[in-house]
Amino acid sequence: PEEECVLEVGNERFTVPEALFTPSVVGLQQSGLAEAVGEAVSALDAQLHSLMFSTVVTVGGNAKMEGFTKRLEQDVRPLAPADFEVSVVGPPQPADESAWRGGARLVNSGVLDQYWVTKQEYEEKGHAICRQKLKDVETCLHVRRGGSKFPGR
Repeated sequence: PEEECVLEVGNERFTVPEALFTPSVVGLQQSGLAEAVGEAVSALDAQLHSLMFSTVVTVGGNAKMEGFTKRLEQDVRPLAPADFEVSVVGPPQPADESAWRGGARLVNSGVLDQYWVTKQEYEEKGHAICRQKLKDVETCLHVRRGGSKFPGR
């Protein structure tokens, strides 16, 4: 019979997310999320700084943590000039569905149909067929400057 395993979580519930904002709490000497946002904005042309600080979007599983977006906005605010608007928002749909929806849309578009590897192909050519078809997919999905990722759109 399967044993039930219980994991008691104490202050880890708070210290693990805190490490994203203050990596030094776990002994890492690197930028936290707010500083990473500030560094990314600073790397851009100065004319874009105001726009970038006003349009920070969080995605991924961490974006679902209670208070994550609010905390990031509070930590980014002091990094921006006082006359800049700072806005940090979550994705318009649940963060854990974004990649799934994008992948499903891509597969349903039919663009990748010619790149599936059949069992017979794999048995005949091994992993080399996978490498070749993945290279072909990369070429197919290459984003042309100003173009669409999906041919015919």
